[in-house]
Amino acid sequence: MRKRFILLLAMLLVLSVAVALPASAKEPLKGDMELYFNLGFGDPHAPCPDITWAGTVQLEGVTYGMAFFPTGAKDVGVVHHFAEIWEIYDTPYTFMGGVLMECTPGEIVLAGTDAGNTETNDKYRMNGTVEDAFDPLAEWGGHNVHMDGYITWAEIVVGTETIIVPATAPGTFRIN
Repeated sequence: MRKRFILLLAMLLVLSVAVALPASAKEPLKGDMELYFNLGFGDPHAPCPDITWAGTVQLEGVTYGMAFFPTGAKDVGVVHHFAEIWEIYDTPYTFMGGVLMECTPGEIVLAGTDAGNTETNDKYRMNGTVEDAFDPLAEWGGHNVHMDGYITWAEIVVGTETIIVPATAPGTFRIN
């Protein structure tokens, strides 16, 4: 009888630990991104020529600023591959498209690198790592990051010519 009681007690202990472990596992940090293409990208006379995309990301109910700095790209067939640095700031950008005039809205709370691709259906996805993390998101340093969404396009007139340019890139941001 005593052996059965000890065996039952041991099984209950193992079961309670097995159930408690997944419950205490950290949930991913997720948020929606609202990004706009910087028409001043690459123009040495523009205020922020190194930033391709800028906008906001919502994390834990707080709106942060976000910017992307390309570090490399190449096209393979119809797929565009890219690498970049991303930064999240404690203050949101007020940027809604056009030429970005404000290059850094505040202090960096998260920063990292990623690599990804854009396909012919305008879907983008990228994976990377959080390399720098500060309060209030310091606990996320070293974690993996994933972003995905869709690029929208706009027609603009340059001189007498109409060209099609990237406009927005709404999507999701997730740190595991």
